[in-house]
Amino acid sequence: MDHWAAITAGRESFADYLTTLTAEEWAQPSLCSDWSVKDVAAHMLVIPTMSKGKVFRSFASSGFNLDKMNAKLVSQMTSTMTAEQIAAATRESAGSHGMPPGLKLPGVLTELVIHSGDIAGALGGSFALPVDDYVAGLEHLKDAQPVFGCKERIKGLRLVATDADWSTGDGPSVEGGAQDLLMAMTGRAAAFASLAGEGVATMRSR
Repeated sequence: MDHWAAITAGRESFADYLTTLTAEEWAQPSLCSDWSVKDVAAHMLVIPTMSKGKVFRSFASSGFNLDKMNAKLVSQMTSTMTAEQIAAATRESAGSHGMPPGLKLPGVLTELVIHSGDIAGALGGSFALPVDDYVAGLEHLKDAQPVFGCKERIKGLRLVATDADWSTGDGPSVEGGAQDLLMAMTGRAAAFASLAGEGVATMRSR
C-alpha cells in the first residue's frame, strides 16, 4: 500500500467533507471523548502542519503528558481558527509528509481514519474512506497498546471484517465492517451497535 498517496487522497476528501458542515455540526460532540467536531478537526492538523520541534516542545511543556499536550494544542487552534480556516488548512496540508517524533507512517494514516470517523460517525456517517484504509488501520493497531489500548481490548477474540479480506486473533468472534471494527477496537462505544458475534459483549466491556 502507498500510505502517503492514501493519506493525501484521504485528507483531500475529508477537507471537502468539512466544507459541507454547518455551524451547528461543527459544534456537536464527536465520538472522541470530550471533544467537539471542531476540536477533532483542529487536532488532525497537528501532524501535517506542526514541525517535530514544535510538537516536542509542546510535549515537554505539558510534562510529557500526551493528553495534556493534545488538549493544549486543540485549545490554542480552536481559539484562533474559524471552522472555515480549519477546513482550508486541512486541504492545504493534505500532501504534507510531516510526522511528529515517535509516530511511524502507518500511524499517520491511522490517525486520519480514526478521527475522520470520530467526526463522521457523530454526524450520521455520511463520510467514509476506502475500505483498504481502514484495513491498514486495523493491521497497524491490532498489536498496539499505547494511546488506544487496542491489544488488550481484542485479546482472546477473533475479529473478522465482513467487507474486506481481513481477520485477526482466535476466540469468540466479532464481525463487522472494517471501519466499525476499527472504531470499536479504539474504544468508540457507538461502533459496537454495528458489530455481531459472541465476542462483542466482551470487547465492549473492556
